[in-house]
Amino acid sequence: MSEPSVDMNSPAASAGAALWRAGNIWRRRQNAALRPCGLSPVQYLLLAGIVDLSGRNGPVTQATLARHCGADAMMTSQVTRALERAGLVRRDANQTDARAFALAPTAQGRKLAGRAAPAVARAEADFFSALGPDAEAFAGALQLLAGEKPRRRVPAARGI
Repeated sequence: MSEPSVDMNSPAASAGAALWRAGNIWRRRQNAALRPCGLSPVQYLLLAGIVDLSGRNGPVTQATLARHCGADAMMTSQVTRALERAGLVRRDANQTDARAFALAPTAQGRKLAGRAAPAVARAEADFFSALGPDAEAFAGALQLLAGEKPRRRVPAARGI
């Protein structure tokens, strides 16, 4: 699929406009990868986040999930309700906070997240392959722009 070219002297050539266009392409590819699973990218993100957090200490609350995934709290609430209606997530009363729900993946939710993960990873790897060896630096730059501290990998020592 060929993307339109941009006049490099126009406002559409700004870094923000390029990020917006790239984000739209990435989103279309994620949607296509997740379509067979019946999930949207945000549904997958939150379901995978619940699966990831459910193996850790304490209940998974919507607030914890939103922070873990970098998602808006209101959107997290709406999407987790939809995941519950689909039978992918349980929202139980939280034993320690009456205002919060304890989220847990159902067996069906775990299975679907596991089935979707390779498709999402392939779509992401294909998308970022255009960056070649610069993909890791690009991910770090995006993390900085998102106000996050990028993880720096230290290469393993050779010949020790």
